[in-house]
Amino acid sequence: MLQERVCVIGGGPAGLAAACEGARLGLKVDLLERNQIGTNIRCAEGFYDSLHLLGKPQAGLRFKVQEAVLKVQREYKVDCRKINLWMIDRSEWQRSLAEQAREAGARILENTRVTVDILRDLQREYDWIIDSSGVPSITSLLYGFRDYYRRYGAVTAQYVVEGDFSKLGERLKFVLFPHYAGYYWIFPKGRDATGRETANVGIGYFPSNGKGKRGDILWEELNNVLEREKIEGKIIRRLGGLAPVKLREQLRYGNILLVGDAAGCASPLHGGGIDTAYVTGQLAARWIASGQAYDFSHEVWRLLRRKLKVEERLCRLWERLDADTLDHFAGLIARDYRSIGIRWFATHFWMLLSNLGTGIRFRSGLLRGEW
Repeated sequence: MLQERVCVIGGGPAGLAAACEGARLGLKVDLLERNQIGTNIRCAEGFYDSLHLLGKPQAGLRFKVQEAVLKVQREYKVDCRKINLWMIDRSEWQRSLAEQAREAGARILENTRVTVDILRDLQREYDWIIDSSGVPSITSLLYGFRDYYRRYGAVTAQYVVEGDFSKLGERLKFVLFPHYAGYYWIFPKGRDATGRETANVGIGYFPSNGKGKRGDILWEELNNVLEREKIEGKIIRRLGGLAPVKLREQLRYGNILLVGDAAGCASPLHGGGIDTAYVTGQLAARWIASGQAYDFSHEVWRLLRRKLKVEERLCRLWERLDADTLDHFAGLIARDYRSIGIRWFATHFWMLLSNLGTGIRFRSGLLRGEW
């Protein structure tokens, strides 16, 4: 039996997972990366294993997050010791995955850009293509759905700042905006091998009706965050872009499978998606190796549906909350019941009761991956 020839486009988490798994399963895998593996990282580098399928990162680990600071009007402390949440050096992690893929037999071609015309050629040359090219995906340019990512994308602006973040220690900070507008964050990364201490400071908006903020306004608001949080230090990198927060119904186009950001599988609640990118890459390789006995889109949805439904319900609830009510909900998440007060519980009893099931599912998802 001839080996299936598979081309993976993109060397991010989804593409590297597909290459590792595909080579391990006996597929003949070529991975094409437009830059070099581990460069052009455009995320805050928090590794949240929301499905409890990946476990502790085996490379690039900075620290296990012990606690998060959650704020709307007041600050609350959220115990993260039982949550699969780590800070990583994603560049180091991805280079490690690339080495694993090579050792399994995959061929990795860096500095190799794929255009629409090249994609057409690849469709003829390979049995299958796994598109993990990010947003907009190269497949979207060929099949005409590029606008999907902007319509269903959270827009972010981020700085990597060199400075003193020792007050946060091994904690992350989140400040929520009411009416599901978004949030800003401070993710310390600890010290690197040279002793330099950095943090990712960013802001993300979840636009309604596909209408996000203009880039200049977003960067202005991020600068306001630096001032508000009294963050002083050298800005050593500026990054940002779209986080696609709505999983596409159709994930197969001929012999092309969409995974990771190309599939739109980032969280609608917080915009993160390293773990869902990784598992969709694995699924694509397994689907090809299985002989395609089932529908690929259905299999991805089967895995992610429960998690996405819980998060989408929380988003709809978030949309209804003003700053004061959202602040009390932050207290509930932190289990700081004394700061909330009996009167507030009584006033919001029916809303709390109607969302109790979602809250329970969210907590079981956080702690055990049982969505």
